[in-house]
Amino acid sequence: MAVAPATANAASLDARIEHLIARSQFGGSRTGLAVFDRTAGRYLAIHNGRRQLRPGSNVKLATSAALFIRFGPSARLRTRVMASGPLSGGTLNGSLFFVGGGDPSLSTKPFARAVHGGGGTLVSEVAAAIRARGVQRVIGRLYGDESAFDTRRTGPLWKPSYWQDCPPISALSVNEDLFSAGHPQASSNPPLFAAQILKKSLKNRGVVFQKAPRVRVHPHSAWVVASVSSPHISRLVRQMDLPSDNYYAEVLTKTLAVHAGLRGTTRNGTLTTRRSLRRIGVKMRGASLMDGSGLSLGDHMSARQILSILRRSARRPWGYYLHAALPVAGVSGTLRDRMRSGPAHGNAHAKTGTLNTASALSGYVRSVNGHRLVFSIVQNRRPRLDVLAAHRLQDAIVQLLAGSRV
Repeated sequence: MAVAPATANAASLDARIEHLIARSQFGGSRTGLAVFDRTAGRYLAIHNGRRQLRPGSNVKLATSAALFIRFGPSARLRTRVMASGPLSGGTLNGSLFFVGGGDPSLSTKPFARAVHGGGGTLVSEVAAAIRARGVQRVIGRLYGDESAFDTRRTGPLWKPSYWQDCPPISALSVNEDLFSAGHPQASSNPPLFAAQILKKSLKNRGVVFQKAPRVRVHPHSAWVVASVSSPHISRLVRQMDLPSDNYYAEVLTKTLAVHAGLRGTTRNGTLTTRRSLRRIGVKMRGASLMDGSGLSLGDHMSARQILSILRRSARRPWGYYLHAALPVAGVSGTLRDRMRSGPAHGNAHAKTGTLNTASALSGYVRSVNGHRLVFSIVQNRRPRLDVLAAHRLQDAIVQLLAGSRV
């Protein structure tokens, strides 16, 4: 691609950004930044653009792009209920198996309403489909089956405290394994927890069980009693990115592995993410993706690599959906309380990232003269980063971009 020569306005913008960084506590190697003007086809500013830094939840941009590349925006994930015996006269002479397919949105109505505005795959829909098949009595048990994934509940190189940030990962979960919305306590046995919730929903519909739920893999001879589909991938990505949901990111990362024909592990999921990004021309040399959410201490990406994900995604037919999934400055998600006025308000769409030692903000914004700008700002500081100070610098840069004429 031909790159347009820098203008006086662009040079002035670069100098002003450098001045903002130098004045902050994140000068020098603590900040990586890259800004690209898609309209003019040129970089406007680069500051340590190739330096590998911890990106926090900006890793979810890689996960989001990989999901669109592999699935497309309109695909759905399937959750099945299978039976091990014949159904006759309303009685199932065998057991039911609640088989997870890596849908992180499976939930009860109250949870879906409280967390995602009602969006998600409802357990009540699963129960209704089973009942509609004619099942009234089950001689065996209801088993939770999470065999689509491995049973590792955490990501690589996570701090022990991260159980508060991501419930136990499973191919079968209801309400993200949480006992209640907004409560950090989660079930240590996700497939059993899911089976117990489904059994309760079935009992409310008159289905009788004689035995308590357990966990088991369905036999090869099992047949499908019912199947429900998740919301579109575009909706799942939005439900992940707006609140920066770590559980969604980790489950969907393993789902990527399964879709690629690999075992459902985090390692295979991140491998699939890297391969997917390579398909659209993102060069990930030197980067380290250890998980799908950005919680891992081993995650590292440069500002230019994050920018490349955003730039190349914007060229794809599904780029609209990635743009729409991002929080809007002063309006929604993790940016609801930031940039509530000024030229970036309601204009900038960006993914946040926050850890004890890292903060990031990457996304899209339009300048005053209508140019489409892409930016990535990543800040690291040890032993602890001042989050509010990091946000002030990020917001100041994005407001500067939004108010510029380049």
